[in-house]
Amino acid sequence: MKMRIRTLALGCAAAALLCPGGQAQPKISEPLTARVNSAGPEERKAVMVYFTDKGLSGKESLASALEARSRQFSPRALKRRAKMGKAGMSYEDLAVSADYVEEIVNLGARHRQALNWFNAASFEMTKGQIEACAALGFVDRIEPLRSRGRKVPPEAPPPVPAPPEKDPGKSLLNYGPSLRQNLMINAVACHDSGLSGAGVLVAVFDNGFRKNHQAFDAIRASGRLVDEWDFCSSADTVDWAGHGTGTWSLAGGYVPGQLIGPAYGADWAIYHTEDNYQEMPIEEDHWAAALQRADSIGADVVSSSLAYRDFDDPNLSYVYQDLDGNTAISTLAAKHAAWLGIVVCNAMANSGPSIGSLAAPADADSILSVGATDSLGFLASYSSRGPTYDGRPKPEVCAQGSQTWWASWNTTSSYGRATGTSCATPLVAGACALLLEAHPEWAPKQVREALMMTASRAANPDSAHYGWGVIDAWAAMHYDQTGVASGGKAPLVPAGLKPRCRPNPARGRTVVSFELPRPGPARLAVYDASGRLVCRDKADRLPRGLNQFIWDGRDLSGNPAASGVYFFLVEGAGQAGAAKAALIR
Repeated sequence: MKMRIRTLALGCAAAALLCPGGQAQPKISEPLTARVNSAGPEERKAVMVYFTDKGLSGKESLASALEARSRQFSPRALKRRAKMGKAGMSYEDLAVSADYVEEIVNLGARHRQALNWFNAASFEMTKGQIEACAALGFVDRIEPLRSRGRKVPPEAPPPVPAPPEKDPGKSLLNYGPSLRQNLMINAVACHDSGLSGAGVLVAVFDNGFRKNHQAFDAIRASGRLVDEWDFCSSADTVDWAGHGTGTWSLAGGYVPGQLIGPAYGADWAIYHTEDNYQEMPIEEDHWAAALQRADSIGADVVSSSLAYRDFDDPNLSYVYQDLDGNTAISTLAAKHAAWLGIVVCNAMANSGPSIGSLAAPADADSILSVGATDSLGFLASYSSRGPTYDGRPKPEVCAQGSQTWWASWNTTSSYGRATGTSCATPLVAGACALLLEAHPEWAPKQVREALMMTASRAANPDSAHYGWGVIDAWAAMHYDQTGVASGGKAPLVPAGLKPRCRPNPARGRTVVSFELPRPGPARLAVYDASGRLVCRDKADRLPRGLNQFIWDGRDLSGNPAASGVYFFLVEGAGQAGAAKAALIR
């Protein structure tokens, strides 16, 4: 069934909808009827119950409820909503009627989540309880809740020994092995200009977080972990050693010489929405409930490395036709969150290379769906492909997803390599935090446009593979939001030096050319793939326009550098840019 959040939230449907022939449509959907008829009498099924209203009577009751609800939102949430032109609360923000939920629980049902935006709540019920629930006057309809079971995953790879401290040079952070993934999205230039995501609240959705990992020491010590919740067990603390440890560290970890995330200075909320460590249903209701909570505390960005498509019951799995931006609960919730001013970043999934292999909620409109590349910027074979069923391009953007460096959950000081669109997504979310620090007035639409229009393939985007390509955070930060300038010119991207290397690959000498917008000093730093500083050069004064550095292929000691991929960071005139090239001996 195709649903729209605002229609659902208003709960205007009658208790029994009329079919074209005049017959009353049963409240229990056909898929759910088939599912419970094949189950035992005491077997519980996860269902979503949609209500006809929110239990309010009259304008005064509504006004009072809206005022009380506004007091439950943080000041930063209200400020973010005001930026979107949404002052105060609306009907969909109101809580699901507690009386309705209690009456269903009294039937013997187990309550799971309340989804205010949908005017619905999820439960686990037997066949008899479902039938009794359908007889309640305030129930509009009952749908099956799509679920899948997961078993204990294989053990994480053993910890990789931490590399020694590096000296990357004056005024540059020491990224260690995480340099490459930061250079690829040009976050290094943003950091060198003093940006770190400070003041921006990022919420991470995943299956568990080892909070006491050293990658998060700086966050905890400065009080920047502002909220946490376990939606799987309804606990107010999250401390599970899981995949979320890695994704959180990719976005905001900070251990100089080891790992630095793009948004290492941001504020954080961590939400446990899936559990891989026991056999249990993993459903979209947890994800949508987490998004509601993120909205209420004032989250600016959401990083979600979760995807929903295949479920235990094949009849309830999403097929390609469902990935139309208007069907999946998670998709509708993501779209609504963007409407409320939250930049939602979600992984495309790892089911490539087939066309249309994306999963919900990556099909949502107005969000950033993220694909994965290797360390050279080539699309990873596993990265799920678009477009959406209704023909919208997906992904929007990409970042490095293969062999990224993250915090391992094995111990509180272990690190390792990880691969997947779940690794690319937090890098993009971190870049969004950098943009919002620089432009707190930007809405999700503006953040999305800036990243897309300055990405590596913006001149020739595709609808299924790279989208607009690998993001450039520095260029996006300086994107001209006025759109088409006078004279019909394309949108301007004035900043970002965009160095170019030739020849590529090189067998000795590499020429690094760039354009300075004004006269002044410039400098070059060359790094190998592990993040080790190989060479540096500087010029005290260069003219405006085209300039170049020449690297002779030797390291700081004068020895020939080994064959491999090298990264070239150029800074000058208050701007920066990065390029990569191969050296062949």
